[in-house]
Amino acid sequence: MTETYTRAVFTAPKTIRWDELPLPEPGPREALVKVKACALCTWEQRMYTGEEHYYPLAGGHEISGELVKLGDRVFMDVKPGDKVVAGPLTRCGYCASCTRGLNNICDNALKAYAGRDVPGPAGLAEYILVQDNQLYSAQGEAPFEELALSEPLACVIRSVRAAKVERADDVVVVGAGIMGLIHLLLVKQSGARVIVSEPDKERAEYARKLGAAAIIDPSDGSFVEQVMDLTKKRGADVIFNAVSVAAAVEQSVVALAKGGRSLVYASIYPKPAKITIDPNLFHKKEITLTGTLSQSRQEVQQAVDMIAKGLIDMSPLVSKTFPFNELEEGLKAALKPDTYRVLVEM
Repeated sequence: MTETYTRAVFTAPKTIRWDELPLPEPGPREALVKVKACALCTWEQRMYTGEEHYYPLAGGHEISGELVKLGDRVFMDVKPGDKVVAGPLTRCGYCASCTRGLNNICDNALKAYAGRDVPGPAGLAEYILVQDNQLYSAQGEAPFEELALSEPLACVIRSVRAAKVERADDVVVVGAGIMGLIHLLLVKQSGARVIVSEPDKERAEYARKLGAAAIIDPSDGSFVEQVMDLTKKRGADVIFNAVSVAAAVEQSVVALAKGGRSLVYASIYPKPAKITIDPNLFHKKEITLTGTLSQSRQEVQQAVDMIAKGLIDMSPLVSKTFPFNELEEGLKAALKPDTYRVLVEM
């Protein structure tokens, strides 16, 4: 086995440094994983463009790979050579959030990076060292490219669970980017009718191909009126906001049926953002406006199992793959509106 490995680090807008590092030895409760595929999430894209700027940053958090070595205090039913998913989100287990069942928003999420030579999840590398609670078994026939999408799928599992989608609900997904499309795929499994709101004609058509029952173009008339027309004037039972537009959240609340739930899935840009909503809507219609962030360990394992067992097909969302040494080309491709998820392969 090699004694060194390569890691990519964002150091400034459109600037990537390549580090050659000694291969680490896992501690008692750690695992060394050979990265096989890493997806380029919106976060990495924004770091590359400079829209977000926490430099230097070792990015990459949607990771699949092959287990290389386990620490002697890792009691998992996995062995070297097994397919695994690495979920490098910090879950300290001790803070107020973790002990209240909210390990997806651990209070110490960023503190874990502070002691490293470069902050960040560090999945854009040939190898990654993870804690035992960041390792998930992924045995099955699914390719590494699809397994790397376990993290975003887990986030959507949390979103759909929080929205309490029921069979035969009228559900609107705002946005047909990759996260909107994962909502579409997962909500359809719940037995609900899914309406997708998307102004881009190509993305709207792709959503229809993946099973959307109807399409709304919010640039062609009132979003609220179109939702009402498609729901016999009742409104939507659930609306997922998978776009970074504050006005979409405002409109979603108005378009809800009595007892409906509007969920803010995407971060809203630019930050800080504000919305204006008539509070009487909550009083008169008993509606809920909520949101989710990230995923729990349970939701990650559920996502891994769904992909590994073939219970969901993520292949339509893998637009392109690039070799690791062409990371910048991959990031440029990921920024284009005609792609969903672009991955690099090691």
